[in-house]
Amino acid sequence: MTGMAKSFQAGASPALQRIVLGMVLLVAAGGLLSGCQTDAPATNQALFDQDYARRHPVVLSNEPETLDVPVGMNAGALSAQLRAPIRDYARAYRREGTGALNIQVPTGAANDIAAAEMGKSIHYALIDMGVPRTAIRIAPYPVDDPAKLGVLRLSYLKLKAMTPQCGIWPDDMVAHSDNRDTYDLGCASQNNFAAMVADPADLVRPRPVQAADGARRAAVITDYEKGTAIKPFTTQSTGGGS
Repeated sequence: MTGMAKSFQAGASPALQRIVLGMVLLVAAGGLLSGCQTDAPATNQALFDQDYARRHPVVLSNEPETLDVPVGMNAGALSAQLRAPIRDYARAYRREGTGALNIQVPTGAANDIAAAEMGKSIHYALIDMGVPRTAIRIAPYPVDDPAKLGVLRLSYLKLKAMTPQCGIWPDDMVAHSDNRDTYDLGCASQNNFAAMVADPADLVRPRPVQAADGARRAAVITDYEKGTAIKPFTTQSTGGGS
């Protein structure tokens, strides 16, 4: 074979030698590429295996937001210590709550009479804090042990971004010889992302564009027409001293 190649090189023109050499290299490259060829189609399962966002999607769900209010044996007026978290809770309900605000009063507990009185006090306090009267619902819930003190529970539904539970390992990590992602890869990142979303509705629709500041626009155009330097925007404080 070597002798034939030498005789060919000796008898062929340089142009013909280049053509033959190019054909040989093309055939060799085709052989190498055929070794990397795979007959496996790109199926939905293959995309699922390689995309953590598909394995651990962020979904929106109405989930309860609760606040437990401890109640003693004797009912009394709402203390400042209890009123402060209830005020924050009422403010959050007005901002992000959906549906009714429920006051769940324990029954069958050692303090059920005091809890019923506390429920009435919280009901009136919520109205004073801006919660519509028609949005408040009072309902009992049973306590299994009559010797225990029941807690008074406030709850409402809130739109939250949720992800499936992490820590699920359906297969052995050692068995991933095909370089696929492990099933749980990306789950913690998706959970953290969902927890950091301020308004879950932003994930499904954009917020509307706010109206332009007409006064600021007029000031900038006036400065431009006069040829003066445009002053940076600053917020003027109108409050008095502390």
